[in-house]
Amino acid sequence: MGRNGQRGCGQSTPRGELAANSLQHSIADMEALRRHLGIERWLVSGGSWGSTLALAYAQAHPERCLGLFLVGAWLCRKRDTRWWFHGVRALFPELWEAFAGAVPPEERGDLRAAYCKRILGDDPEIAAEFATRLFLYEEGFMHFDAPLTPPDPARGRDYGRIFAHFAAHDFFVDDDQLLRDAHRLAGIPVHIITGRYDCCTTPENAFDLAQAVPHAVLEIVPGAGHYPTEPTFARAVARAAQGFAARVGGW
Repeated sequence: MGRNGQRGCGQSTPRGELAANSLQHSIADMEALRRHLGIERWLVSGGSWGSTLALAYAQAHPERCLGLFLVGAWLCRKRDTRWWFHGVRALFPELWEAFAGAVPPEERGDLRAAYCKRILGDDPEIAAEFATRLFLYEEGFMHFDAPLTPPDPARGRDYGRIFAHFAAHDFFVDDDQLLRDAHRLAGIPVHIITGRYDCCTTPENAFDLAQAVPHAVLEIVPGAGHYPTEPTFARAVARAAQGFAARVGGW
């Protein structure tokens, strides 16, 4: 599962569909796929939002997991969402000001509500505009190295719509739920790797999760941001994944 692990975000259809689209539906999709393929137990992995889904799946079905490998863990706590919509200003002030400046001053205290209202509203032109703004805002602070090609704004409408739907519902988890249920990972090998300068799923997410899972291996990669496709992070993730696979094989 990648960062666009929700229904309707990638190749699944209909694109941008909100009905029957939640974290719990995605967990059920994974279970349906596992049963369809006849897999008794499998290694579960995900990055960014995919890490949230992988973690929630492992907590719901620990008996089905050989191991859990997370890249850029995200716990979806209120503090994490607040960072995403507001805290980013500390490092990307010009990007944040442009993002916040699209809504009236009286609404800037809660940008999540302001953007969700417009993206999920009844005006399709406003919805498309703000969904694209949200997408480009995220793309603006996720990269440690400058991307080789600029992000495609055409992806923004559907991505932003799905993101707003999940954000409006607190990503379908209770605050601290993923830490509270961490005890369900007892006996499952866990490896968490994150970039030191990840401004999207900040390293404190991975650190706090590792604190709640004492047997977890935590790796914070210097000189890396959010994207595991960037050279420094890619090499570290590849090494960690190979080592983890060998570890799980001998568990």
